[in-house]
Amino acid sequence: MDPLDDNRRYWLEDDGGDGGDGGDGDGGDGQQDDDQQDDDQQDDDQQDDDQQDDDQQDDDQQDDDQQQGDDDQQASGDGDNNDDQYYDEVNDSFTDPDQLVELDDDTALSAEDFPNATEEDFQEDDGTWTETDYDDSAKNLFGDHEFFGDTQATKLAAQGYQEFADPGFMGGLNQVVPGSADTLNFYERDGRLHAFGFVEAIALQLLMARYTGVDFSNVDVSVPPKGDIAPPQPLPPAFAAIEPKDAVDLRKFATPIGDQGQTSRCSAFAWTHATELVTNMKTGSAPRLSPSFTMLEFQRMQGDAKDYKYAYAGGDGTTGGPDPGRLLTEQGTCRQELWPDSSEVPVTSERVLLADAGKHTLEATPLPISLEDARKVLSAGCPVHVSINTGQQFSDIGRDGMFNAAEAPSGQHGRHAMLMVGYTGNFYIIKNSWGEDWGDKGYCYVPKKVLEGSDPELIAVLVKKDEEPPK
Repeated sequence: MDPLDDNRRYWLEDDGGDGGDGGDGDGGDGQQDDDQQDDDQQDDDQQDDDQQDDDQQDDDQQDDDQQQGDDDQQASGDGDNNDDQYYDEVNDSFTDPDQLVELDDDTALSAEDFPNATEEDFQEDDGTWTETDYDDSAKNLFGDHEFFGDTQATKLAAQGYQEFADPGFMGGLNQVVPGSADTLNFYERDGRLHAFGFVEAIALQLLMARYTGVDFSNVDVSVPPKGDIAPPQPLPPAFAAIEPKDAVDLRKFATPIGDQGQTSRCSAFAWTHATELVTNMKTGSAPRLSPSFTMLEFQRMQGDAKDYKYAYAGGDGTTGGPDPGRLLTEQGTCRQELWPDSSEVPVTSERVLLADAGKHTLEATPLPISLEDARKVLSAGCPVHVSINTGQQFSDIGRDGMFNAAEAPSGQHGRHAMLMVGYTGNFYIIKNSWGEDWGDKGYCYVPKKVLEGSDPELIAVLVKKDEEPPK
């Protein structure tokens, strides 16, 4: 039997192609069905939007008033001159090292806490480290991890999945979404094909419409680039005397891993996680907050807001720079219970959301920094919002959370935002929002070399010692 005949079941069920081109065919009836589906979806979307508009009519004036307030508050962030003024204010605000958080022994670690490591493992890579240096250091620092050396393939094999890599199928996949075969891996189990990895949201929609026989529920989402990367700024004077620790781990202040689902809310999750972490560090506790409401506020700031469902979906992502963080310092975000992460709409009125958001602001100061300064700010208890180009490594992370230093992210498949919460030697500890099943229970460890090659934007969340951090 021709293996392509057997594999055709994973393509569009009424595909009229011969299979030789991976199921792409000549469009035919499949294209007509896609068009009809698009038309039906458009009608449904319009009906949903009309209903949403009716439901929200009473709040529209309040939203407009709030938007005007947002625009006034954000005016200081527009234009190079105002940016310079903001950065001058940051420098003036952080002048005394005594203002900074002093980490305890649970978060500021020394080389002695890593018995298998050498002194060289904690020397910052000055650009001379080779791939072998990173491999050896990873073994010294993380070799005791239960799943060290794990990959996505070994993880899924333990769950009964078998790898599937038919060339014709993968070629057809690339015809539908160029490059998607680089970041999607396919496995068979119980007679069905399952996709793992990530693509941009619009690409995922195309693939789901085309390959109706494939389970795409485990695929994560990246976002297209949005705006320019903010130029790194010098650290304020208070950080000049900070001596980076051998290792820093702020995870004890972090809230549980979030799951953005198949949406473009990654930056909203990262900034919301930063707000929760800082609150926990300062007060000893933090409520779970709503990334969806954060996304709605970001979209209003950006001028591309539509409705609740669009905010939940994340649109085409969040602009870079410090402005999203500044918005949270001014307006805050509401509790997760008022707008759960998995809900397209909140469970209460916007009036309640706005009032609650004002109680949960980001008590910190966002500042773009260079990667060379990341260890300093982390050593002062400051997490870092990080946005990087994606790459093939994102689709092959095992349960040890390790990135391969030999493969720099290409950015061909968009960008992704996460929260940096520490480092061990030259490996940065990063909190993701793709659920606890990804990486090391939701975290990953990214070599400095990989970050350098990913066109990173780092926005430090500078924290003052308003209160002693809980021990």
